[in-house]
This record gives sequence, C-alpha cells and structure tokens, in this order.
Amino acid sequence: MPKRIRLAIIGLGRLWETRHKPALSQLRDRFEVVCVYDQVFRRAALEARQIGCRTSESLVEMISSPEVDAVAVLTPQWFGWHPVDLALEHRKPVYCALHPAAHATDLRRTAEVVQRTGVAFVPELPRRVYPATLRLQELLKTHLGQPRLIMGQSRLNGYDRYGEPGPATQLAQTALVIDPGGNLLDWCRFIFQAEPTRITRTEATVLPGIESAWGPDYELLALRFPQGGVSQLCISRYHQANWGEARKFLPIPGYQVYAEHGAAWLEMPDRIVWTDKNGGIHDERLIIQPSVGERLLDQFRLQVLGEATTAPGIADALFIAETVEQLRSRSQESS
Repeated sequence: MPKRIRLAIIGLGRLWETRHKPALSQLRDRFEVVCVYDQVFRRAALEARQIGCRTSESLVEMISSPEVDAVAVLTPQWFGWHPVDLALEHRKPVYCALHPAAHATDLRRTAEVVQRTGVAFVPELPRRVYPATLRLQELLKTHLGQPRLIMGQSRLNGYDRYGEPGPATQLAQTALVIDPGGNLLDWCRFIFQAEPTRITRTEATVLPGIESAWGPDYELLALRFPQGGVSQLCISRYHQANWGEARKFLPIPGYQVYAEHGAAWLEMPDRIVWTDKNGGIHDERLIIQPSVGERLLDQFRLQVLGEATTAPGIADALFIAETVEQLRSRSQESS
C-alpha cells in the first residue's frame, strides 16, 4: 500500500462538503481522491472536475479499479450498504460513515468477511475525536482519575438537511435511539474503556403526534459498567413551533463527568470545564485543529497501513448496531 492512499468517494452530500472535502484538502500528502460517485451523475461530474479526478457511472467498475486503494462510503443514497460489500469483495479497505444502528444485519455479514480476510473497516464515530473528548481522556489519566459517573443531556434542534454535522444535528432524520443514541452509547464505553454490563432504555413522547414517524421525542439510556461505573444519557428533540425560544433559558446541553479526584463538564465539541485536586476551576475552549475530519481520516489511513492507531473497528460498529437493535426489540415487546 502506498503512503499516499488513493481514495474513492461514494455519496456526495453535506458530510462530504462540510467534513471530508476540507479535511482531504489538508491531507493531500496522505490521500489522493482519484474517483467520486454519486446517485446524481451530474453532481459527481461537477465535483470530479473541481477537484481534478474522474467519476464513474458504475460502482463495480470504480471499486474494482486498480487505481483505487481504499473506499469512503459517506451516504447511503440508493445503494445503501452495497458499496461496502463490493469493496470487501475486492479487498479494498472501507471508511464507513453509514450509521451502524441502521444496518445491523449488514454489519453482521460484514464482520464475518472482515474477520476472515483482515480487510480494514473503520466506522465513522466522530465524538471519539472531538477536542473535548480528547482533553477529557488526558485529564482522566493525569488529574481526575477513573470515571465513575457520566450524566449527559443532548437536545436536537430539529433536522436540517443542509446543516453541518455536529452534536445538535442528525445526518438523516431518524429515531433518537439510533442517532445520536447509538454513538453516545459508544462514547460512554470509550470514556470508561470498558464494556457495559447492563443497558436500559426509557422513552417518552412529550408532544404526541409530532414527528411520530421517527419514534419518541425523548430517550433515557442508562448504562452500568464494571466496578460500579454508571452513565445516564437524556436525549430529546426541541420543537421550535411549540416552545418558541425556550432554549435561551433552558440548561445548556452537555455532559457531566464525575471521577475519583474531580469532575468535568463537556460542551461538545470543544469546551471543557474541570476541577483540580486543590479545588481550582479550569475553563478551556479548545482549538479544533486538526479538524474532526482530519483526525478521522488519519486514523483510517494508519489502520490501512497497519500502523498503531486508536481507530474504531468492526467490533465497535457491531456494538452500536446490536445494542440499539436489542433496546428497540425490548421496547416493542413491552408495549
């Protein structure tokens, strides 16, 4: 594998425009985009002309091409999981931004292929590389000690098709337990560096009839970890039409982390407030540099090259998919 990985991009959209295209422009010494594909061929052609690569009308032709070293699947569009299957069939490493919780059956099949062939598969889990997360990990190792309790409050301000991906948005309008629920479950186990021994779910419909097609507008996810560690995650939709500007006085969404020697407050993606052992309070607004996209893609690159990396893998994606699947199944059985 060359040091400069030749990458095929599948699925253009806001993730490409706001996260990966800017990141790849900063990582030109590590990646070369050689081909783009989109369900709207005209859009792919315009993008290919702009960045100086080619496009293709055939997923098979593009992925099987010897000039493609690895594949980044960024949106499901019409083809869903199909490009992942094709890439693994041709032994091409995959960077996958499709949400794991929406593809549990596909992921189980993919896991068998990855385990048999050893081809790299890296799911996109951006909360792991938010500056506030990385700083929290440093503090847990140096000042705060082992985490004991996480209390999280997430509030989605509605679905914006053209908004930037982040803590208050969804990539596609879907059930809260899927997004951001699935990624937050993974984030908690990432912070605790342990597998939860028990996960429970409580859901509620605060405003009946509104967005009912996407399920409850409030979710409470509780996780218990070995040695007594606990996480409690509250996730809700904010209904602008009914509540107006109430968000201006409601508590700011964020995550309280209580550890052995202190506590921290995280306001994703880039703010952390923490206490030291002497009682001092430190309020840090962190620089998002390298960007979230750069960190994610560089982790993928290291994984492809077989170098040491903290990149998530197929087991992490499976945890999200199967946990959410089980939680939803239990909810249906009890209703």
